[in-house]
Parts: sequence; C-alpha cells; structure tokens
Amino acid sequence: MAKQARAHATRESIVQAAAVVFSNQTYAQATLGEVLREAGVTQGALYFHFDSKQALAQEVIDRQHQLFLEAGKRLLDMPARGIPAMIALSRELASQITTSALVRAGLRLSTESADVFAETAKQPYEDWIAICELFVRRAMVEGDISSQHDASRVATFVIATFSGVQALSQARTHWADISDRLEEMWEFLLNGVRSQSAEADRPDIRALLRD
Repeated sequence: MAKQARAHATRESIVQAAAVVFSNQTYAQATLGEVLREAGVTQGALYFHFDSKQALAQEVIDRQHQLFLEAGKRLLDMPARGIPAMIALSRELASQITTSALVRAGLRLSTESADVFAETAKQPYEDWIAICELFVRRAMVEGDISSQHDASRVATFVIATFSGVQALSQARTHWADISDRLEEMWEFLLNGVRSQSAEADRPDIRALLRD
C-alpha cells in the first residue's frame, strides 16, 4: 500500500507540474525536462507513468475536461432555472480557469494544439454543448428563452461565445478580466434569445455573475 501511495503521489506531482508548464507556454515549446524540474522527479519516474509528452498532455486535457463535466452535472442535478444555471456554470468555469493551472493548461492544449489532439480536443466541446443544450431546453420550457430558437444552435452559440471570451481574456489580461467579459457576453446573448414574456422578469446579470 505504501508503495502504491508513493507511486500515486509521484504521478500527481508530474501531472500538476505538467499543468504549470503547459499553462505557461505552447505544447511545442514545452519540454519534458521542464516538467522534470518543476516536479522534482527523475526521468525514470516520469517515463514509468507517461511514455511521451503527448501522453502527459493528454492526461492534463482529460482531467480538465472531467472538472468541467462535473461542474455541469452538479448544476443539472439542481432545481435552478435554465438561464441562471447557465450563468452559474459559466461562473464556475471562469473560476476554475483563474484558480487552476491544470484547467488553464487543458484549455490551452485543446485550442492551441488541436491538430495534435484532434479527436480529444473536439470531444469536450461536444460534451459542453450537450450540457448547455439541456439548460437551454429547460429555459424554453420555463418560458425564459423563445421556443422559436433551435436549442442545439443556441447551445452551440453559447459555448462558441464562451470559448472566444475566455481566449480573448487570456490573450489580453491572462484571464484577469474574465468576469467582466462574461457579464458583457450574457447581456448580449440574452438580448437575442429571451422570450418577450420573460423580459419583465429578466434577472440582474451582474448579480447572477457575482453572487
């Protein structure tokens, strides 16, 4: 058991070190030597767990995606209305981005190196769209989003917009302004998809993003 615990701890230190390295530079620029120095482990220890830089990067992507999925599923299990739930999810994802090197690294790998991780870079977006579509359909049933819209297209647009917002925030301020950008995003999006009957009860976007 002690040996297994040490092996697990070593693997975790390698993954977390890789997250730091991959979050600060591109996949092409990053080297396993930098991961070794960050983790403080030997080359043999690294190769015992991961046989290549790509395998290590894939682990980071998978873990980041799992964190996003867990956040989405938690909100799906809650009785919140559709629109506030989508806003809450975007807040949670933004919080993960600003506080977790692993999340930042996973996003960077999925976007900047999509050609290297072709299929696995695509799947997270498909999963996020699927979760978002469930919230959109919930909001349609509640009368908050016009049923004239196609739920799948709305969800795709929301995820595409969020992806662009976080990428721009990364490039301009290293995500320091992501909350402000999300506030703007939701104000513009809701102007386009809310039903007329829901306008009178429109939630305070700033409050939903900052509570």
